Amino acid sequence: MVHPIEVLSLEPLRRFTGSVQHLVETHLWARVLAGMGLGILVGLALGPSAGWVDPRVAAPLVSWLALPGTLFLALIQMIVVALVFASVVRGLAASESPAQLRALGIGGATFFIVTSAIATALGLAVALFLRPGDYLDAQALVGALEPASVSSGAAPLAVPGFETLPDLLVGLLPDNPLASMVGGQMLQVILFAVVVGVALVNMEPEKSAPLFELLGSIQEVCMKVVGFAMRLAPIAVFGLMSRLTATVGIEVLAGMGFYVVTVLFGLSL
Repeated sequence: MVHPIEVLSLEPLRRFTGSVQHLVETHLWARVLAGMGLGILVGLALGPSAGWVDPRVAAPLVSWLALPGTLFLALIQMIVVALVFASVVRGLAASESPAQLRALGIGGATFFIVTSAIATALGLAVALFLRPGDYLDAQALVGALEPASVSSGAAPLAVPGFETLPDLLVGLLPDNPLASMVGGQMLQVILFAVVVGVALVNMEPEKSAPLFELLGSIQEVCMKVVGFAMRLAPIAVFGLMSRLTATVGIEVLAGMGFYVVTVLFGLSL
């Protein structure tokens, strides 16, 4: 026979468990966080620090666990160029006239420059104040994940001089837009999309309508693919966090966590 006091003490726990279950079932972000937490626990269990699983068995196991995450990233990377291109062109071509586009362009460019300057200043201030790099050895992290990518003899990046700025600005426009799309050079793709969008605005509506409708269909297809990919997001996060934790350990992961907190603090500002 269960004592009434024991039943009362379990009731808040049951309500909390029910609330968590409802949250996970109805919100994608909750499922992603749950997958992240479970991935960290599984990664710790499979990692060398725990010593529960032979490293020869753990290495292929975490690779298979990360497969959904790899597929998720591949799906996103596969359609991001087409999605950005179609969205930018449709956004520009939605203007009713070149005059309206010119006014929106000047205002948008001014807004972008001002807000980018503010965001850059905030980011530098937060990073210098919290110093997340003191808690994480970036070279050790990259070396643990991709040893072949670390180059000890890499030359530092040179700051462009004033006389080279014209060539750099001209180089932003793609000589071969298809090559820029294949190479994933997003800045060149965006600039090409801006040129196409401005050209569509200056064309007669009956001539620009077919391309405009085609880009609308491409945009819808890309969003469908994104929807498919987002269904994999919780499982993808679980697999990627399992592999990351098993590879780098909890100490490096804690340093990355402080960096994430720094980024979130900057975004809140």
